Amino acid sequence: MFIKKISFVIVCLISLVLTLPSFAYAKQSEKDKKDEIPIVMEPGAVITYDENNDPVISIYLEPNESNILGDSNSLNSTQKDIVDKEGRKAEDDFCNAIRTEAAKLPQVKLGWDLPEPQPGMVVIYGSDGRINHIYSQEMVSVKASVPSTTVKYPGRLSAGEYTFGTNQKVTITSNTVLGEGRFTVFRAGVGGSGTVGSSGKTLCTSDIATKRQIDNPKHNTAITARAIDTDVVKTVYKNDIGSLPDAVMDVYFWDWTNEYFGYMYSDTLSFSGRYYYTF
Repeated sequence: MFIKKISFVIVCLISLVLTLPSFAYAKQSEKDKKDEIPIVMEPGAVITYDENNDPVISIYLEPNESNILGDSNSLNSTQKDIVDKEGRKAEDDFCNAIRTEAAKLPQVKLGWDLPEPQPGMVVIYGSDGRINHIYSQEMVSVKASVPSTTVKYPGRLSAGEYTFGTNQKVTITSNTVLGEGRFTVFRAGVGGSGTVGSSGKTLCTSDIATKRQIDNPKHNTAITARAIDTDVVKTVYKNDIGSLPDAVMDVYFWDWTNEYFGYMYSDTLSFSGRYYYTF
């Protein structure tokens, strides 16, 4: 009986020790969220920093009604999705040629341009659990060590291959820009977005934003964009810029009832894509 009691105590102690790391990790994780914006969360998660700068985590609820600001877009017949599997090979060859040229150019890692958490800040995560948008009532500066200024308009960084976030990549050669990574979406009234882009134009279907720290082409520049998983290709138009912490392109709202790039609109939608244009 005595031996059984000792064995029971030992088992209990071992169980307690085994649970300590996970408990400590959970506490540390909450501290990390308070000190620094997490780069990955549960898909569709929303972090709201309260008055004490503590992170309050919820899941984003899509609106049930479409009679809110910015929801009047509708797709016309020329904007319907067209799957372009036949043209994929030629486009792949074109992109590979750009990558080959870029291999001789500077390879620059920009890291993350994330602001520090502050009360009132909201972070929305995409359908893949990565950051879609960060917004706050006030403008928040990123850490001084991270380049955050907008590229002079019109223009872009010098020739090179620029990576940031979770391996998002923008390649700039002597006359071509190639962006590869995530596409996110935005809509007026969500994430601090308005109805008017940096171009001064009221945004509509087929308008997009590029990453302001790297690529700031002329307003209304026509850009070829492909959704990698659906093989839908669109001609889109740069009429806005954004911080895009973990995406190469931000696509403006189209409507609630039609597919665009092969996807139905959702405020947390994100998908793999690439874009290119010449200048």
